[in-house]
Amino acid sequence: MSYKAYAATMQSVWFSEDEGTSWNRLLTPTGGFYNEARVWAVHTHADRPGEVLAGSDQGLYRYTEEAGRFDYIPSPMDNLHILKIAQSPADPDFIVCGTRPAEIFISENNGASWRRSNLDASTECWFINTSRVTSIHFDPADADTIWITIEIDGVFRSTDRGRTWKMIIRGLHDNDTHDLVFRDRDDGSRTVLCSTEDGVHRSDDNGKTWQQLEVPQAKWEYFRSLKQPEENSDTVIASVGDKPSGEAGELLISRDFGMTWEICEMSHPANSTIWTIGTNAADTSLLFAATIFGQIFKSTDGGESWQKMKRELGEIRMITWAPL
Repeated sequence: MSYKAYAATMQSVWFSEDEGTSWNRLLTPTGGFYNEARVWAVHTHADRPGEVLAGSDQGLYRYTEEAGRFDYIPSPMDNLHILKIAQSPADPDFIVCGTRPAEIFISENNGASWRRSNLDASTECWFINTSRVTSIHFDPADADTIWITIEIDGVFRSTDRGRTWKMIIRGLHDNDTHDLVFRDRDDGSRTVLCSTEDGVHRSDDNGKTWQQLEVPQAKWEYFRSLKQPEENSDTVIASVGDKPSGEAGELLISRDFGMTWEICEMSHPANSTIWTIGTNAADTSLLFAATIFGQIFKSTDGGESWQKMKRELGEIRMITWAPL
């Protein structure tokens, strides 16, 4: 299978076509935007091979293999940091973007027009001054429902395609929320996990209430990314660090959806918090992870063990991969 890996960094988007061994970026004169632009998010969709959406501090851009460049998508987000991008699994024209300050913008026609969602989240907060969207998830069982996490303002859910939102934070020890994963079972039950600055929280009532999980294997309480190598499976990979930027990090794996955890085998120590984990349903054994300070790790066994790639980048905010 031919695939390409993508890293959103503070020096544009980097590409790897050799399984993460080497990385390159496009030239400014021909690449579509400044190759030292700050890029916060990269997103791919299974129905759009070779296409990547990138969120930057200069606006939203689309890369295609046919064009070989990034093309600007006009939107009301040009003066904001575009931190997260999601497309409906059932409809790639339905795009949801999250920004800093924490706002949600939605296009249902592939970026031709946009509406600002009525999120009503806090725009100012303690510690980081300005709140920001940290993850966006289309509900696995309901195409009209969208979940988001906000740092520092909690978990929000919309059941009407992003027109209205409800804050769902009862039981969270900390509203500094980062990521979500879902497990829907044949008996109709659902469990949701949420990573926060104060550990992992679990909900068995679709977000109505949360309870903090005990993870004694974790050296620190700062959990960042949560990912399932296979969608709707019991296996979850979690990234942990000593603090938001930090000097150390680790990866944990749970095979029973958060009830128990083990520390993943890593070939080298992480130099900072592991900020991002990239998965793709096309190959559930292949994962990438990156520290906020530039290290890249790859797993070819579904997250059980990780090898550090020789190449390092600057500051990495997101890493992912997709078939071509």
